[in-house]
Amino acid sequence: MIPFGYLLASIASVFYGSADFAGGIAARRGHAAAVTALSGVGAIIVLLAGLLVTHGTPTPGDYGWAAATGVAGAAGATLIYYALALGPVAVASPVLCITALALPVIVGVALGERPGPFAWIGVALVVFAIPLLAQTGTHEDAPSRGHVRRTLLIALLAGLAAGTFLVCLSRVGRDAGLLPLVLTRGVSIAILVAITMMMRAPILPPRPVRGIALAAGVLDSTANVAFWFAVHGGSLALVSAIVSLAPATTVLLARAVLRERWTPAQAGGLAVALAAGVCISLG
Repeated sequence: MIPFGYLLASIASVFYGSADFAGGIAARRGHAAAVTALSGVGAIIVLLAGLLVTHGTPTPGDYGWAAATGVAGAAGATLIYYALALGPVAVASPVLCITALALPVIVGVALGERPGPFAWIGVALVVFAIPLLAQTGTHEDAPSRGHVRRTLLIALLAGLAAGTFLVCLSRVGRDAGLLPLVLTRGVSIAILVAITMMMRAPILPPRPVRGIALAAGVLDSTANVAFWFAVHGGSLALVSAIVSLAPATTVLLARAVLRERWTPAQAGGLAVALAAGVCISLG
């Protein structure tokens, strides 16, 4: 029987991947910042419900790191949705994921940590995965090389922002509970609303995609709560390794819903990227 913690980790992985896909779909028809802000509303609803069944004792330092996490989260989620909206999803999702996982390893080394060999194997695999994912096909609806390069750039920036999010989030104490995450979402929403107003863009995305944006936030926040419970019911390394498979859900949804076609090189790159994510998490 699968331990309950690892079952929750699997649920979190599927929900993370589904949330990214939903956010990317919404960002194709609405401004990415507006989509991200609205998804944050859905996320806060889930977190407030989670507060009823969890307890914590956050410190002032926890709130400080939570605010910093909100700043990084605003940039990371917006860029993630934008990268997925550009597509191909099979390129954007694994690149941003493995970049986000690799950055905390590098920061940890700079702070004196010594990751295990698996982590370094994962970082090395990143170097092989990205060129494979960048290979475009020759079929009629294949994206141009220029478009794929643009997607790769945005995905890399998204991964760096998401990695910064993870680094800041890791500084929030384990006994803090979910309340700091509510602050994180609040800070993100405030920043994103301010950005949309400065750009004179609509604060809300078009009506047809508002439900999708809210669903993205609900899925993402539910995944966060499932992850929080999972790490208390199993090995952090194994839970993280399972969650790192989230891009598999995203790209499979893109293949099923958007009918994306992969080249053999991209399929190989996706496999290498997923392996890189697992190795980094286990390291």
